[in-house]
Amino acid sequence: MRRAHRALAGAVSLLLVAAAGTVAVRTSVTPAALAFIAGGPLGGASAAALAAAPVPVPTTVPAPGPRASPLSSPIPVDGVLAAAGYKLPPGAAVYAAKITKGPGGLAYDDFEGGAGALGTDFWPASSIKVLAAVGALEFVGQQGFTGAATVSFGGGAPRTIRSIYDAAIRVSSNADYDLLVEIAGVDWLNKQFLTPARGFTKTVIQQSYTGGDLRSTPALTLTEGARKVVVPARTSKFDNDCPQGQCSDLFEMSESVRRLVLNDEIPPAERFKLASTDVAGLNAALLAAEGWFEPAVARVLGAGALIYGKPGEVSTRDCLDVTLIQARDGRRFLLSATMPENQGGCPALVTLATVILTLLNSF
Repeated sequence: MRRAHRALAGAVSLLLVAAAGTVAVRTSVTPAALAFIAGGPLGGASAAALAAAPVPVPTTVPAPGPRASPLSSPIPVDGVLAAAGYKLPPGAAVYAAKITKGPGGLAYDDFEGGAGALGTDFWPASSIKVLAAVGALEFVGQQGFTGAATVSFGGGAPRTIRSIYDAAIRVSSNADYDLLVEIAGVDWLNKQFLTPARGFTKTVIQQSYTGGDLRSTPALTLTEGARKVVVPARTSKFDNDCPQGQCSDLFEMSESVRRLVLNDEIPPAERFKLASTDVAGLNAALLAAEGWFEPAVARVLGAGALIYGKPGEVSTRDCLDVTLIQARDGRRFLLSATMPENQGGCPALVTLATVILTLLNSF
């Protein structure tokens, strides 16, 4: 079933005019000032033209039940946004969903734009670290451990796995991300965890973020309480299906956040195989990570929204953010997007987030 909605144009107009100024945006490490130049992101469209644009917004009546994997039939928004005066820059991609809850469980109105939810022509950067963390925890879980266990590499000083995944997500530590991949092992990550049966058809993790070689993993020792296991050194093969080294799409990275934040509400088959303490620890890290979408969320949904997410940026490639947002009134949205640096990078990404959140907020 489809319905039309015509209030988007005026709302987009007001918010994009409000966005024409300088706002403070936090990255995953330090604050940065990002300027939005009036007319730039909109290709010169005027506020009057935006307000006058008739914008039919098609949407489907969601059906509760398990998520389709891979995602099926998201609603394209390119034409809707163009009619309102906003054109997605070349190479940009967005996936978004409005989450509702009914008697049959959670349901999702899915949207995509640009390269879409399933496009892979971008660098997943630090946003992929969530899947590395979950993979490491599932691997040690198979050995009988949780994130409270300590790990030492080749006789080095032990650290708790929780401290490693928290640093990789909360402050985006590249060294700790590498440790997570070494804990799981590249072959195990890509052949046993990131599989189509688990809902991951595109994601490949094999690239060091510190310049090391993650395909040769030293022996490691896991200890928790009286239990101790030594995992021998492992050698993994390069996955030639992902020649750039790291691959994913916005839907699969969004799944990494959705399955964690909604763990207690989704069907058991969709949940990661984690201890409840690690689900809580990962969610705390996601909530504390400083992302790109915060000004857009405040502008559209108001103060007090919770943003669970993992941003990423490579200055020569792409800026992206992968989030689940809960407004102060309880409404929940998925929003993930990527923007090429040569099309405006993070400033343009925040403008895109403002427009998409306006759409989600308007029906």
